Amino acid sequence: MSHDLTSVKIATLVAAGFEQDHVLDSQEFLHQAGATVTTVSAGAGTLPEAGKAGKSLANIPIDNADETGFDALLLPGGKASADNLSQNPTAIDFVHSFVVASKPIGAIAEGIKVLVAADGVAGRRIAANPDLRGTIEKAGGVWKEQPVASDRQVVTAADIQSVESFCDAFAQSCTEQKGGSGSSLHTD
Repeated sequence: MSHDLTSVKIATLVAAGFEQDHVLDSQEFLHQAGATVTTVSAGAGTLPEAGKAGKSLANIPIDNADETGFDALLLPGGKASADNLSQNPTAIDFVHSFVVASKPIGAIAEGIKVLVAADGVAGRRIAANPDLRGTIEKAGGVWKEQPVASDRQVVTAADIQSVESFCDAFAQSCTEQKGGSGSSLHTD
């Protein structure tokens, strides 16, 4: 499916131990749809200067990031990254601000743990591996054993094998937001 994400600004939040394929595959899809994607890092260093398609990947530290500068948030997988972010109050506040603002959030695999830590799963259907079922249900979410779930601006994927379906659903959520069914997106 084709999506027009021109003027949509997406933050990808990572920390040390993120899954580079989750980031690069997702960012490539979103770039091709016209989105501007910026990596926000919590001590993760930097990504390669260019992604798979040779597009430059911006990288800013979490301390310089502000939710109001972005339209959507991507939380890639990686156990160490998710553990680091879940313990980082600045990162949790950043994610929580997207939840409160009802902006699209996409989380892949272990990235869902960060969404849980930011109180972003309560009452939502969440696609995740069975090892996260207890964590999701304890936080008030509804665990689904399926590749991808989309529920009220939150799109989740159980694993990277579902990256194309995940990106399509996440881009759809961003498109709907851009189209006026949610808060307006940036146009600069």
